[in-house]
Amino acid sequence: MVTLMNLSTTPSSTTWGVWLLIGLLALGTSHSRGAEPDATQAATALQELLVDAISIGEKSVVSISRVRKDAQQPAIALRFPFGAARQSLDPTSPDFVPSDFGAGVIVDESGLIVTTLSVLGDVDVSTYYAWHQHRPFFATIMATAPWYDLAVLKIEGESFSPIKFGDASAVKKGRIVVALGNPAAIARDGSVSANWGAISNIERRAPPTPSRSNEPLGRETLHHYGTLLQTDTKLDFGYSGGVLLNLDGEMIGLTTSYTGSVHSEAAAGLAIPVDDDFRRILKELKEGKTPEFGFLGVGPETLNVSLRQQGFHGARVVSVMDGTPADRAGLQADDIVTHINGKTVFDESDLFRRIGILRPGTETQLRVVRGDISDPNATIIEMPVTVTKKYVNTIRRPLVTAVAPKWRGLLVDYATASPAFSQMVERPPADSLYVVEVVQDSGAWQAGFRAGDFITHIGDSQVTTPADFAAAVRGSEGEITLHVTTDGADTTPRTISP
Repeated sequence: MVTLMNLSTTPSSTTWGVWLLIGLLALGTSHSRGAEPDATQAATALQELLVDAISIGEKSVVSISRVRKDAQQPAIALRFPFGAARQSLDPTSPDFVPSDFGAGVIVDESGLIVTTLSVLGDVDVSTYYAWHQHRPFFATIMATAPWYDLAVLKIEGESFSPIKFGDASAVKKGRIVVALGNPAAIARDGSVSANWGAISNIERRAPPTPSRSNEPLGRETLHHYGTLLQTDTKLDFGYSGGVLLNLDGEMIGLTTSYTGSVHSEAAAGLAIPVDDDFRRILKELKEGKTPEFGFLGVGPETLNVSLRQQGFHGARVVSVMDGTPADRAGLQADDIVTHINGKTVFDESDLFRRIGILRPGTETQLRVVRGDISDPNATIIEMPVTVTKKYVNTIRRPLVTAVAPKWRGLLVDYATASPAFSQMVERPPADSLYVVEVVQDSGAWQAGFRAGDFITHIGDSQVTTPADFAAAVRGSEGEITLHVTTDGADTTPRTISP
């Protein structure tokens, strides 16, 4: 029989919690039946729930090995006298021990695997292998989302069982969870390891990573603003990219191995929640696209200590960028955003997180206090705003396999998604379109368009979103004149022929 736990002379807090849980289960059982408490039956019932959840979930979890391209050599077997030792340099061999490893979760029967982007490391110098139920596979990258720390890989094969998703938005503190992963690369045969515990907290922030981030305060991903599930389940390195299951065997989180703090190499018990936002981002990654994230256009700050001590919450608007969604919606300096789509905004991180997770073009509702928030008669405004697209300022560039459609060789995006817009000086107009790419020798190229230009009008009509652009040129067969600026000031007409 599989034992429920390992007893030790110095039990951990998790162990004590387990015994307390068993006792409560037994007590509840005895009260309902009018019988003596039976801790063994309660423990066995819990044990069977855990065993069943693991049995369901492990069919969809793979171990992943990361191998440097310059380190790979033809398979070599090193033989010693009497067969005492043998080691293979072939990454598909069970004897191969990788130095970089993690886990992944099968999300489509065609062999698509979601994992954390952290597991992939430097994609320019690495190749990837996945083990699933004793079967090795070469894995290729479909797409990555650096701002959400997600990536989707593809393996070729048959008989893949995709994971069943649960709903992390309904998760409460104290819920029992199971983690499956690849600690110490021990699961390189494809048989992942299991651990279990409880949900400790929700909407936790990832520890900062200042050494490899372009964002202020080491906020390399949206998770640094507070999205993550926290669990007391022990997640050693190698659990990153693995699965966090509920007792029904459903995936409610993708486990991560963020370092617990800048002073520790121990992994924190954190997981990316499986909610509507996760599903939206995963869907786009599975299509070979990189997801897009929302932008408002304000410089916010957290309320001062005195107001927070009195129980007030919100993010105060320090500045509003011209032409951005915030400006067009009517936000002003010193306004205080207290809610976004009915959800409380406690500080500036909450504002960035709740706006940043939105898809560009989404209309959202802000609740704004104008005036002294401590004044009962302060003006409260319900303000609709349509967000544009954030420029993702991360060291890791997004990778895609889907080919973006171009019109006459021209690919455009929101101006706020341009690198130039992230600069604090000489910012281009926010109510224009950024030219991302121009195909050489195309009609747009011949007309003089280059990457980095900004389009303000098509004919006499202003265009501010990619959807505006697509609608304006749809069905066009003749010449079209676009007005372009490179410095945010004067515009130049350029005509593109078919």
